[in-house]
Amino acid sequence: MVAPSHSPSLERKPDRAAPTSVAEDKSYVIRKVGRRMMWYLFALYLISILDRGNLGFAAFSMNRDLGLTSQMFSVGVGVLFLGYAIFELPSNLMLARFGARVTLTRIALLFGVVTMSMAFVKGPMGFYVVRAALGVAEAGLSPGVFLFLSFWIPSAYRARYNAMFSYAVPCAYVLASLISGAILQLDGVLNVPGWKWLFLLEGLPAVALGIFGIFYLTNRPKDAHWLAEHERKWLQEEVDADVRLEVKHDIGTARQLLKSPAMFLLSLAFIGIFCGAASLAVWLPQIMHANGVPLRYIGLISAVPPLAGMVGMTFLCRHSDRKRERIYHASACMLLAAVGYGIVAISHEVFASLGGFMLANIGVYSSYAIFWAIPQTYFPAKVKPAAIALISSVGALFGGWIGPMVIGHVQDRMHDLAPGLVVVVVVFVISACCVLLAGRVLRRSTATV
Repeated sequence: MVAPSHSPSLERKPDRAAPTSVAEDKSYVIRKVGRRMMWYLFALYLISILDRGNLGFAAFSMNRDLGLTSQMFSVGVGVLFLGYAIFELPSNLMLARFGARVTLTRIALLFGVVTMSMAFVKGPMGFYVVRAALGVAEAGLSPGVFLFLSFWIPSAYRARYNAMFSYAVPCAYVLASLISGAILQLDGVLNVPGWKWLFLLEGLPAVALGIFGIFYLTNRPKDAHWLAEHERKWLQEEVDADVRLEVKHDIGTARQLLKSPAMFLLSLAFIGIFCGAASLAVWLPQIMHANGVPLRYIGLISAVPPLAGMVGMTFLCRHSDRKRERIYHASACMLLAAVGYGIVAISHEVFASLGGFMLANIGVYSSYAIFWAIPQTYFPAKVKPAAIALISSVGALFGGWIGPMVIGHVQDRMHDLAPGLVVVVVVFVISACCVLLAGRVLRRSTATV
């Protein structure tokens, strides 16, 4: 969506970092917001993904101690997304009404405590219960942040700031690979298994962030005491201008939202993204180990694909912002992820599998950040919280739960992950087609998607 030309000029007293033109001044304000907000949102999401993804590293000894089979482990992976999906919508509606300071800090405190409680699980049933509780605790984090960013970031900048937030996912996997291995070396200290230390120590930062966020977060630009008055005025008017341009769309009520073909297609499309991300989180270390990588090198090797994903996401999201185009960028990234997973499925050689995972990471993370710029921009403010939450819920339920369960079931039955990965490839191709079809629907209402 093109930034409105009627925005007030930003006259400000010169200082050491002062811009020299109105265009530079607008970018200066956006960067100022980014410096204030993005590190906290990034850290919160990083800890969330770290707490969710450490299960793949804990599995090497935890499955034996708790008596879990591959399929039981997969059920535990997936049941998190059931609670996650059910509570996404209430959480996002709560954020729209009460603000991020209440909602995001509540999420942080809860998922930190629940993560630590995994250390006290005694068997399969307790494993399922805590994983379900973690899904309930984390529900609304990522859709809430994407909604929150739409309150602060004008539409022309959203893909790159979505990417800054999404950097947390590959960074968390890199940290999981490096830190989780080190924590597991505490095995036996105080007669506590290493996998229990993993959950105890990685849950604490979320609690700290939750407490800090109560005093740090600001709900809306008009409330930002850390912005100058003219900066608050310009930013609030710029975001409000996006809202005024949304009025021409034909979705203004919950009933119209549920009947919208675009809503249906985007929900289906997000299944592929979530399925791919969930599969990367859980199965990458195990697939690399099955292809011959020794356990002592798993952490190092598993860190390479997420780093490639960050580099690719940076370039592709900035390109999407420059071109002011989302549909073709998102669908192309989904097809790239499908190619990457296809390579992993047919290869049993370490370097080919590593290359496939690198392509898959670039495709998954780039499509994730660019995809969310579509509902952030298209749906009117009145229904945007529900739209973002419902899309995320469908992806979490069918992509996050069913995807890993299918792979785990296939592994137990066929002793081979390749057929399950082929399912992920097919899902990505279908998702790319859904985005393209959604683009046709959206362009009937607007030319700025």
